[in-house]
Amino acid sequence: MRTLTGTELEAAPAGLMTPATSPVGLDNSSAQRGSIDDSSAQRGAIDAQLERMEPIGLDELNVQARLMTRVDRKYFVPRQLFIQLLQATEDDFQVLEIAGKHRFEYRTVYFDTADFRFFRDHVQGRRQRFKVRTRTYVDTGSSHLEVKSKGYRGQTVKQRIVHPLDRPFELTGSGQNFVASILDSEAGLSVQPQVAANDLAPVLETVYDRITLTHDEQRLTCDLDITTRNGVRSHEGPADVLVETKSPGGVSIWDSLLQNAGIREHKVSKYCVGAALLNPELAANPWNRTIRRYFR
Repeated sequence: MRTLTGTELEAAPAGLMTPATSPVGLDNSSAQRGSIDDSSAQRGAIDAQLERMEPIGLDELNVQARLMTRVDRKYFVPRQLFIQLLQATEDDFQVLEIAGKHRFEYRTVYFDTADFRFFRDHVQGRRQRFKVRTRTYVDTGSSHLEVKSKGYRGQTVKQRIVHPLDRPFELTGSGQNFVASILDSEAGLSVQPQVAANDLAPVLETVYDRITLTHDEQRLTCDLDITTRNGVRSHEGPADVLVETKSPGGVSIWDSLLQNAGIREHKVSKYCVGAALLNPELAANPWNRTIRRYFR
């Protein structure tokens, strides 16, 4: 891991410096976080730092750290701190590069029942719960249907199949069969009424840019400029980078650095926060504080 020097030390968070050089930590107050408009001016600095990192191709990334079963941790990271952490770990982490690009547009459509059963399972903190979504990778022209399951041991399991690129807002016949096979296989583990695949419909879409970093079996996804919409309402934000660490054991290099910098983990779901923002009638107690701090 590279040691920060010179002017970087003046702005670096306490966790990245020795006690002798760091009498105070970085101020992560709302005044320092900035707005959507002024944070966009830092995109160039982020892109410049990514150019300094060793690239990795998609095939190699999938072989090295596919991580379909993993422990996830999520953090809201001010963009200036995000740049500093990129600098501090540039010798350890590789960045996904495709056709010379490091940031890629994602479009994700989430499916739920008419009464938002999957959302309500999250609100109630059920140990076993699901997300069903189509994800379109705009820059590579591909799409997948995914089912994410949260298991009883806290691990996330993601299963997916190829999905028609031009049908992100619907579950095709094969898609319904795929979703049904997973929901049916888990039915005996839950006392709740089973959800049928044909009960699901699109309820919201998120659009954002994603940066992917990797080191050994550790993977980071870093989402910027998130827009959530449902055809009636839309919402932009947060200004921060939503960083998700993914590792088999649940503790990565970035987890340690972020915690040392005073950034705490958040139990946040882009789907659940988005659904709450666009549907004010939904109870969202687990995320109300997060919404007020990062999304308002």
